[in-house]
Amino acid sequence: MTNERIMYILQRADGKFYWKNQNTSSSYGYKDGFENAFLFSSLRGAKSRMGYGCEGQECQVKEVKVTLA
Repeated sequence: MTNERIMYILQRADGKFYWKNQNTSSSYGYKDGFENAFLFSSLRGAKSRMGYGCEGQECQVKEVKVTLA
């Protein structure tokens, strides 16, 4: 059993991270601070949200390694 997994986040060119309300699908956007980043469980899921709220800026999918301490 491994104690690591790869997840994904979205980040705009201005450095803001995609966040999403877990309970309300229509509540999402981009905020400052990595702590606000929504963690996608799949690359496909992250890519599917790339066009939402980018406001004409380039958005990138980035890998996040989650490790069980």
